[in-house]
Amino acid sequence: MKKKKQLPRLLAMHLGRMILIIMSFIVLFTFTIQIINFERVIRRDAARMFEQVERVLTRNEEEIDSTIEEYTEDCLRNANAIAYVLQDRPDIVKSASELRKLAGLMHVDEIHIFDKDGVIVYGTHEEYYGYSFDSGEQMNFFKPMLRDKKLSLVQEITPNTAEGKLVQYSAVWSEDEEFIVQIGMYPNSLLKLMEKNELPYIFSLLLTNDRVSLYAIDSENHEILASTVPEKMGEKAENIGLNFKNFNIRRIKASERLCRVNNVSCLVYYKNIGENIIAYVYPLRNVAADVMDPLLMFAIGVLIMSAILTRSMMLYMNKYVVDATNEINEDLRSISEGNLDTVVSVDTCQEFSELSSHINAMVKSLMENTARLSYVLEKSKLKIGVYEYQENSSKVKYTSFISEVFKLAENKTICHRETFMRALERFKRYAVDDMTDVYEVTALKGNDELEKIYVHYEEEFLNGTYVGIVTDVTAQVLERKKIEKERDMDMLTGLYNRRGFERRLLQLRENYSETGNFVLFMVDADGLKDTNDRYGHAVGDLYLKKIAEILSGIGSRKHITARLGGDEFVHFMYGYGSSEEASSDIAKVFEGQDTPDCELADELSIPVRYSAGYYESRGFFDLDGMLERADENMYENKRSRKGNSLR
Repeated sequence: MKKKKQLPRLLAMHLGRMILIIMSFIVLFTFTIQIINFERVIRRDAARMFEQVERVLTRNEEEIDSTIEEYTEDCLRNANAIAYVLQDRPDIVKSASELRKLAGLMHVDEIHIFDKDGVIVYGTHEEYYGYSFDSGEQMNFFKPMLRDKKLSLVQEITPNTAEGKLVQYSAVWSEDEEFIVQIGMYPNSLLKLMEKNELPYIFSLLLTNDRVSLYAIDSENHEILASTVPEKMGEKAENIGLNFKNFNIRRIKASERLCRVNNVSCLVYYKNIGENIIAYVYPLRNVAADVMDPLLMFAIGVLIMSAILTRSMMLYMNKYVVDATNEINEDLRSISEGNLDTVVSVDTCQEFSELSSHINAMVKSLMENTARLSYVLEKSKLKIGVYEYQENSSKVKYTSFISEVFKLAENKTICHRETFMRALERFKRYAVDDMTDVYEVTALKGNDELEKIYVHYEEEFLNGTYVGIVTDVTAQVLERKKIEKERDMDMLTGLYNRRGFERRLLQLRENYSETGNFVLFMVDADGLKDTNDRYGHAVGDLYLKKIAEILSGIGSRKHITARLGGDEFVHFMYGYGSSEEASSDIAKVFEGQDTPDCELADELSIPVRYSAGYYESRGFFDLDGMLERADENMYENKRSRKGNSLR
């Protein structure tokens, strides 16, 4: 027997492999160098950002201190001036209108006249008459003046006793020591100046790279005080991946480490500024994207070179490989079309001769395995079905589970292709919307009862043959549905959580014509902390569940209710034909704000109260925008309710 020659080890193959290895090494080396350089740039930018934050904070604090000092001096100076005027014009002391004119001339907001017992008897605000230095902690500040009539006092900016408004008060005795003059000034300009020193405001001014996230973290309890990612404010730094383990917080000057922040690998730079830790977070995926761009042209060159090399090798080996491969492909095509008696016989070289023998052995084994597989699937309890038919065949072969799922004739494993296709079309009508290639069907249980099951279906066209597989995935689907429910639902109240609420509203926004007129309420539980402190967190949980029950029962149309976290709720009512139709449900939300005593536990009934604010519109909506508007209105409602309770 003539010895077959080996497949030549062509020089072009070695050359091509070597070129690819060298080029790959160069690309990898260049990529590594650029990564290192880019990391240096990020570190430099972080250092500049820390320096800017420190500089802005220092400048703003100096400006605030100077302004507070000037404001305090101005407040005391105005009090002395008004006391002098009233001493000279005692006829206007008892006239509220004249005192208001005087307040306007002196650019103050309030004037109060106290008698020798420390009681307001006259002033610009008649509603404050009768308040005394014993009326509250704020007013008690001035009580030492009753003992020392030479005393002049200026109080820091603080909420006043009557309304909780931020006011700076100063008080002096009249020259004849017959009454005390107190003036109040609303520090609006000072408060605006103080807002400039808040870290969220500073972050918004300084951050120009939208890929970077900044966090200001309390160095004591690691709470996120400010961030360019607003939804993370209030969380613990460790919860989002900012871990200070092995760091001495008090000694941090400028440190870095690799962390997973919000489930994304990031470079994080820390610096201790004042009482807070500032974190500069840069996602690594942005680094990779920026570094890859300069390498793109080089990579294209590598691909072109590889293509040329591959083409050269194919031309060179055509005599030894291509012709033999085509012959084998023709034989394999015949086998794939069902001609399993085809014998592959290619002997241009030793390797192809052995390949032909292995193919022939594989075809024989495949025929035997197919018969065994059909038997095992039909006899076992595995819920797996298989069918196949060739491109030009009029028959379809399938296992018993296919018959059950597609509702074909029982006790048969073959049918006409037209019959099978009609059954397949009926089956595809029951696709599960949010799952790819998953269908809901009915099947027989062991006791001949019908049950609903979920199956995964896929079909592939392999060398002229259509092969389909149907697998029972009921357990996986039910587990997924359970996980989705737990993911989107608040376990305490049974309402949607923030994720579930946003997902539902995004679905509505995709078909916003269905929303019609809508109303979004932001609701905040009042008195929850006091309830927890007095009765325990278990009662506090019942308090929240009662609010959830009240909100869930409001909405004559469609509504979505969610607990965003803590004591915050959102109630979205939609589908109204007009604003007038929604007014009744809006009123119900406000009517429920002060629910009479509710039984929250055995022999425990307490009032359930909440503050609420809403935003109303029609059609398409901006989720973030309307949440912000409703939240502002809710806090206005909370302030007004607190003010009324003080009066």
